[in-house]
Amino acid sequence: MTKYITLLLPLLVAAPFSEAAIPLSDSLSVSGFGSTSVTRTDNAAPLFVHREIVDDTCFDCDTTFGLQADWQLSDAFRASLQVVKRPQDHWSDPEMEWGYLSYQFGGLNLKGGRLRIPLFLMSEYYYVGQTYPWARPPQEVYDSILGFTYFDGISALWLKELNDEAIVTLSPYYGFERNNTTRLGDETLTFDTNHMAGLSVELSGFNYRIHFGYMNTQYTLTSDPNPYQETLNIYTLGAEYSWDGWQLIAEAQTDKLQSNWYLSGAYTIDKFTPYLVYGESHHRRKSQSLTAGVRYDLTYTISLNAEWQGVYMARSDYDALNPGQFTVPSKRLGEDKDAQLFTLMLSFIF
Repeated sequence: MTKYITLLLPLLVAAPFSEAAIPLSDSLSVSGFGSTSVTRTDNAAPLFVHREIVDDTCFDCDTTFGLQADWQLSDAFRASLQVVKRPQDHWSDPEMEWGYLSYQFGGLNLKGGRLRIPLFLMSEYYYVGQTYPWARPPQEVYDSILGFTYFDGISALWLKELNDEAIVTLSPYYGFERNNTTRLGDETLTFDTNHMAGLSVELSGFNYRIHFGYMNTQYTLTSDPNPYQETLNIYTLGAEYSWDGWQLIAEAQTDKLQSNWYLSGAYTIDKFTPYLVYGESHHRRKSQSLTAGVRYDLTYTISLNAEWQGVYMARSDYDALNPGQFTVPSKRLGEDKDAQLFTLMLSFIF
């Protein structure tokens, strides 16, 4: 099992689609991924952070394209760079989602640079649609931190064998001071972040994964007319279990501003994977959603999702101008409190 841990560690710190990578030399490889969709709702209020899907047919609300280069500098040192055109980006202005140097010693891996925030089950491959069953990760949880996905700092990853069938990984991390800007509807929010520190713990076996995440951050919302310093403790818990064609996934996120969760079930029949997802958001955003879809794997590296999603809100929350999953309160725009979303998504890796 010790040999297995030594082999597993590089895979945990590399891309989850490394098998499709293109080798340029013995030590350098390039890989990529992307998603594009045709999507539409029956509500003119913009739906979902950074995607803002409305009642006009949209061909680029989900468009994502990324390139990653991995360079094995020596047996111990490795460098990785990932640049992504995210749904909110123009093609001329992609984002460097990560760029780091790592050092591996036995079961310990140290990284420094731009790193992915390890809060959720799908954090490391959030933009790689080919790696999860749905058209997009459930917004209740994955939009809970307003689309922020990376930090500039340091992290460590340590693996421990519990028995012949289970491995636990511990990953503390620390992010340095930086300004973070995001758009939410017509608003531009700027956060002057003092620090970002946390811990990721994961227990994994042959057909399951249990993930716990914690992050403490101190920031000032400088775009607010009356800015003040805020401290936030974020907790997440997720689990994934596969058995005889079934894939069950559940995650929850909570902090003093909100609580969110979802439950998903999928079943693979040859190249088809039908799935259902139910999710809820409370406090800061108040909504419920139900998603039904089917994924078809055209090849090992290309998949197609056809998906319907209903997003609902209580009348009292709508009247109180709670935004739910909209980027602005739908009542403020004179729109209905609920939305029906239809998506046809193509995802690929190479």
